[in-house]
Amino acid sequence: MKRLAAISAVAIGFLFCAGLTLAQKDAFVGSWQLNVAKSKFEPGPAPKSQTRTWDASGKVSVESVSAAGKQSGYGYTIKTDGSSQPTMGAIPNGADAIVTKQVNANALQATFKRAGKDVENTTFTVSKDGKMLTINAKGSTPQGQAFHNVTVWDKQ
Repeated sequence: MKRLAAISAVAIGFLFCAGLTLAQKDAFVGSWQLNVAKSKFEPGPAPKSQTRTWDASGKVSVESVSAAGKQSGYGYTIKTDGSSQPTMGAIPNGADAIVTKQVNANALQATFKRAGKDVENTTFTVSKDGKMLTINAKGSTPQGQAFHNVTVWDKQ
């Protein structure tokens, strides 16, 4: 009986650790709502709202309502193998590709490119509790204007 209890405890511990590992791997997956009040847009203006959906395959879709009330959407696919992936839609920095690498279970670094040139460097970080995503993006618009945005997203 003691032996069965010990084996069961080890098995439960193993499954718990495996579950934590899987949860860390998928820290970015889900729906995220922009917290405009906690975010900083330099030079601005901030959008009225944004929703970011990140699926298990790495596809990211963003639906946005600009400060002027115009709706738009864009997306890209995150592949952490360093390969270049195309962007889709009216991405604000005008990028046509993204290259991403995994820093750790809760952080990614990405470089957005336009015509082969770097136009934005971004760090995506999910909080340890998995409830907040912070995106620190620094780059330039297609018109050459520099920007530095730090956006905070709440998990839905």
